[in-house]
Amino acid sequence: MMEGNLRQLKRSPSFFLSGGDLHLVVNEYRFRVHSYFFIRESQHFRQRLAISDAFDLHGNGSSMSSAVVLDDYDITPEEFESFLKVFYNPKYYFYDLERPYEEWASILKLSNLWDFPNVKELAIEELQKLDIPLVDRIVLYQDHDVDSKLRVPLYAELASREATLDHDESTRLGFRTTIVIFQARERLRSLASGGKSPLPDEVGPDAAKEVITNLFKALPPLGEATPPATPRPRLNGLDSPRRPSSGFGFNTHSRNPSVSGSK
Repeated sequence: MMEGNLRQLKRSPSFFLSGGDLHLVVNEYRFRVHSYFFIRESQHFRQRLAISDAFDLHGNGSSMSSAVVLDDYDITPEEFESFLKVFYNPKYYFYDLERPYEEWASILKLSNLWDFPNVKELAIEELQKLDIPLVDRIVLYQDHDVDSKLRVPLYAELASREATLDHDESTRLGFRTTIVIFQARERLRSLASGGKSPLPDEVGPDAAKEVITNLFKALPPLGEATPPATPRPRLNGLDSPRRPSSGFGFNTHSRNPSVSGSK
């Protein structure tokens, strides 16, 4: 890192620690923490720091002039500070975060991005305790690869509710998930006499989860070639406008919504 650029950086007010041996930069902020946590927990950082040391590459984090710059990731200093609170929590086994939803969502995001499996598990456990609107939770879990065992019951609940998805919910969930939810709603209501909505007690959550699982299994994997599209109609000799299409896949991610306030 150039000396001129170094002077322009600000120290993190909370995480520029004396005795820290790992220097990192996120946007305009400098962080100095302990490499022990990153090497112990993350295969991503173990490899990154080992390669830098082995080949004497600039950016091994051993000093501020060779800090690991994290600007190639879509993260903010605030998100990184939330992430570091996991390792520097003053209260053992109790996390008193000021903004629980936003901060645990940030921790989930970074732990998934950098392969911190234990931290990811902790973030999911804490998020499970929070009261989060159903679609917000689904989008968060989709975006950060939370296990399908936790996601399928959420999809089933969404398909079972009385109200259909609105435009905003469909956009946030993504094309693939939206299609499955609408198909599941039809199948579940076909199991009920008269196609009732809301679903009667005879069509329980287990039936909904089975339908959801089978529908996702039936979808083609991400990247698999799809059949050729039918010719588009022509209007007055001109091709009709082409609408942008979305990808397919059980693990496909919706667009990451802005994290709202605590619910």
